[in-house]
Amino acid sequence: MRRTPLPGRTPLLARAVRAVALTALCCTGPVACVPFGGSAEAGVRYAEDFDRHEPLRVEGYPTDGSLRLVQQVVWRIADGDQGRLEDLSTDDAPPQERAVTARRWIAEFRKGAGGKATAVFCDPGDARQTVVLRFPGTGQTKVLHVRLDGVGGEDGWRVRMNEPAGAPPEPLPPCAAL
Repeated sequence: MRRTPLPGRTPLLARAVRAVALTALCCTGPVACVPFGGSAEAGVRYAEDFDRHEPLRVEGYPTDGSLRLVQQVVWRIADGDQGRLEDLSTDDAPPQERAVTARRWIAEFRKGAGGKATAVFCDPGDARQTVVLRFPGTGQTKVLHVRLDGVGGEDGWRVRMNEPAGAPPEPLPPCAAL
């Protein structure tokens, strides 16, 4: 007897095949695995995350690294995964500020991040970008600041997570009107 998946559900085998195919595709070049953290395991984790979440709609001109980071920020918020969200932070935020910011973002944007989302990348991303997240299901917006972190960008793309508690929302940049 052949089982058919429930509407909206992807069969386990199909998800596994996509995860392996994406990893193989992205890790065939000599430096292609760097965006995945340099390992096939990280590539599989990324592919599984990609399969479990709504696709992120993109406007503007992200780099490969800034796009992957913003996708992961949205996924961590949607999953309510505070620890993994904090791991995406720039190194200038003290651990306590990261924790407070991550908790606040999850509490405020989790419902919106769990649905459709758009990321507007406001400026060319050589080393830093302002990104406006739009969550149409809740009508919310969130401004992120992402940049290459570490000496000479060696730590890859990270998000600034040192927002003071109780601070008013940041005004939307002009690119948000696109």
